[in-house]
Amino acid sequence: MLDLIYVHVDVTSNAVLSKGITHHDFVSSVVHKPKNLLLLNPYEEDGEYERHSGLKIIREEAGVEQFFSSANRRRNNGEVKWMDFTDVAMLKELTPLEISELLYFGHTKTSLHSPFFYKLQNNFVFFEYADQMTRVYYRYIDEFYRILANKISAAVLEKVNDKKSFFRRGVSIDKMSSDLLKEMKSILQEGIVFCFEDIEQKGKDYRIPIYMIEDSLWKTKNLVYKEDPLIASLIYNSGKRTWHFENNEESFNIQLPKHA
Repeated sequence: MLDLIYVHVDVTSNAVLSKGITHHDFVSSVVHKPKNLLLLNPYEEDGEYERHSGLKIIREEAGVEQFFSSANRRRNNGEVKWMDFTDVAMLKELTPLEISELLYFGHTKTSLHSPFFYKLQNNFVFFEYADQMTRVYYRYIDEFYRILANKISAAVLEKVNDKKSFFRRGVSIDKMSSDLLKEMKSILQEGIVFCFEDIEQKGKDYRIPIYMIEDSLWKTKNLVYKEDPLIASLIYNSGKRTWHFENNEESFNIQLPKHA
């Protein structure tokens, strides 16, 4: 059962560093489905070898779906890293400099210039590490807010209906709107933790604590993040079937949305 989700959004590059959001979560929620994949691991076993770039590729929808299914099964055994692209023919138009940038990107997970290549027309660059950590570059950042909203909704549903918890069984949860998370843009840039381990029920409200830990991702491994500021709570009201935020620290100078 998921205990937390960590999110840190870089609005300059549209890169999202997260923990608790998996490759499967991405695949199941994304709207702009990848047409082809360029695999950024030179030692990747899957795919077919593309001579010009020296990397493996996955062609067309059926191949991409098969690779995603395989990646979801074996993600604990190694990193998953890929970039989508539109036209296989355009791979042959890449210059040696562009290819070297792709290799650098795959190795360091940081782009030298833009993470979105004109010739490839990619919408994503995806890296998944061990321990449910991902770094994903989104051409359209709204894709991420949709993924996060679906993940939070699913995590709360599982938590409040867990037979081992003190919550009553059979509680239904309406999906959170991604628009509410867009309004959280200012604190998502700072690095926050949604703590599902400490969900509490007050009447018909289910309250999820939100801690700010900035870029200290290591704190999520040993619960040290609970010593950081508890800046807000995400609340689901089962009677009204609505989501909203409540600011927990009056002195905190970042404005939070009030209603779903």
